[in-house]
Amino acid sequence: MTTEPRRCFIGLSSFALAVGAASVVAATFSFRPAQSGELDSERDEEATLAFVGSTRQVGTLAPVAGVMVQAELGNRRIMVRSNSEGVYKLIPSFGADVKGDSVKIACSKDGYDTVDVSRREMSSKPSHELVVAECLLAPKPSK
Repeated sequence: MTTEPRRCFIGLSSFALAVGAASVVAATFSFRPAQSGELDSERDEEATLAFVGSTRQVGTLAPVAGVMVQAELGNRRIMVRSNSEGVYKLIPSFGADVKGDSVKIACSKDGYDTVDVSRREMSSKPSHELVVAECLLAPKPSK
C-alpha cells in the first residue's frame, strides 16, 4: 500500500480549497450590491429633489407592487413603478429651482382606486429636498 499519492491528494485538496475560498472572498468584496430602481448614473449625481415612499392597500396596509407613480410638473412627467415591497424612489430632473410642493404626485394601478396620496418633507437642507409621498390604494369592487 502506498501513502505518497494520498498525501499528494490531500495537498491538492487543501490548495484547491484555499483558492476557492480566496475567489469567494474576492467576489464578495468586489461587487456593489444592486440598488432597486437605481442606475449607476444616479449614484453620482447630486439630486436637488427626490420623492420616496410606499404604495399600500387600504385596511391591511399590505404593500402593493407594480403601482405606477407619476411626478408631473406642467407638461413634463416622470414615471416609476413600485417594487415587490411596494417601495419606490423617484428623482425628477425638472431643474434645480423646482420645489417639491409644485410637483404633483399621482399613483395608479389596474384594479385599484387611489384613495389618498399623503406628502411630507423630510429634508432640512434648502438645497436638497426629500419628499415622502405615501400612496393608499383600494381594490376596485368586483362587478
